[in-house]
Amino acid sequence: MIHRHASHSTGFDLSAASDDLLLRETYHRSSNDMQLVVSLLSLLSRRAPNAEARDALADAMARVAILAHARADLNERRPTSLRRALEQVCEALVSQTEPRSILISLHTAYDVQGLSPHHVAALALVVNELATNAIKHAFLDGAAGHIRISIRRHGDRHAAILVEDDGMPFPAADNAKKAGMGLSLVRRLVASADGVLIEHAPASKRFEIRIAVPATSGL
Repeated sequence: MIHRHASHSTGFDLSAASDDLLLRETYHRSSNDMQLVVSLLSLLSRRAPNAEARDALADAMARVAILAHARADLNERRPTSLRRALEQVCEALVSQTEPRSILISLHTAYDVQGLSPHHVAALALVVNELATNAIKHAFLDGAAGHIRISIRRHGDRHAAILVEDDGMPFPAADNAKKAGMGLSLVRRLVASADGVLIEHAPASKRFEIRIAVPATSGL
C-alpha cells in the first residue's frame, strides 16, 4: 500500500511539473511572439513614407512592448508589481523625452501588488498613453518640462495613479478632437482594469486613475 501510494503521489507530482513546464513554455513563446511584433513594427516605422505613419507605428510599437514586458515578467514568475510596470514605461519613454529636455519621473510612496497581470498591463498602457500625449502636445517645440507619475494611497483600500505635467493645459473638449481617440482608448483601458478615470477641469494638467487594491497589497 505504501509503495502504491508513493507511486500515485509521484505521478501527480510529475503531472503538475509537466503542466507547469507547459505553462512556462506558453508564456515564453507568447513573449517571443510579442517581441517579434515589436521588431516588425520598428521595421515598418523606418520604412514608412511619411511622419504621420511613422508616429502611428511607433505608438503601436510602444504599446506592444509594454505587453511584452508584462508577459516576460509572467514567464520569470515575478510578482505582478504596478511600480515595476510603470518603471518600465518611464524607461521606454526616456528616448522621447531626453532629446526634448523633458524630465519624466516616477514617485511611488506605496507599491500596489497582487493585481492581476491583465490589470497591471492595462494600467501601464494607460500611463503610457497619457504620458505620450503630454510629450507630444503639452510642450512647445524646444521647451523643457516635467512629466510626473505617482502612485498614492486613496482611502483604506484604493490607490490613485496620477499623471501630470507642467506644460500647456489640456484643451477644452471642443478643441481636443485630435486627442479624442487616445482619451477614448484610455477610458476603455481603465474600465478593463476595473478602475475609475478622474478627468479634471479642461484647463487642468492632471489625470487620475483610482483602483481597488487587494488585501495583500503594499498599501
